[in-house]
Amino acid sequence: SSRTPPLHRWCAPAGTATPQPTRTPAMAPRTQLLPVCLAASAVVGAVHLLGRGSQEGAFVTPSLRGEAAAALAAAVVAGSLGAPGPASAAATKFSVFGFGDGASDVYASIDADQKNPYSQFSNPKDRLYKEDAAEYIQKKKVALDESFKRLEKAPYFIKTKQSENLKSLLTLQLEMMRQNMEYVTAKGAPGYRNNDESTPAFQKANAFFQDISDLNVYGKSKKWPEAADSYSKAMAKLAEWKKLVAY
Repeated sequence: SSRTPPLHRWCAPAGTATPQPTRTPAMAPRTQLLPVCLAASAVVGAVHLLGRGSQEGAFVTPSLRGEAAAALAAAVVAGSLGAPGPASAAATKFSVFGFGDGASDVYASIDADQKNPYSQFSNPKDRLYKEDAAEYIQKKKVALDESFKRLEKAPYFIKTKQSENLKSLLTLQLEMMRQNMEYVTAKGAPGYRNNDESTPAFQKANAFFQDISDLNVYGKSKKWPEAADSYSKAMAKLAEWKKLVAY
């Protein structure tokens, strides 16, 4: 037949070990050594040029400055060549539905001892911010003193029947005054405090704001006797609240 006989794969004789392909040693250390040497030599050359210029005169000549800049630039380039490549850098890791080592997940930045899985702040025992610190309470009290001082104008507006000025006074002060009183009552900001409104201090604060709200409504309706009564009730509850929180 004119067909070419099929080529058979070479097989080693029985009892003979099959030769294994040899592997060349990794060249990573040698390839990284060259840029480091270049960077070191460039820095030494730059220092030598700058030192020579400082010995010759008070100012470095333009040529020496140019040579020194070129040497430093070469050092930067050589140093960047010695940096690890993308293959040797840490790979991005994500978890799937919470399974796996998600080092690159958003929630990986949360402390391990943080009880709230959605809070990136430190655990209360280690964080720097202390909501019940005396300095924060004092700031709230200073703001409250200003609000209470302005609130003392309400009887004059009631007596002179100035409905709009009374409304403006209560509208501007009411919200911030509530926030500051709740901060002092619960010893902290929202999210850091116990918002249990069943405590005597919280109940007294809410009753005070109810009287202030009634005062605003009576002022808009120009019911001045009722407005004056609501103001008196509010001031009495405010005095009781101050005793409860040791204001």
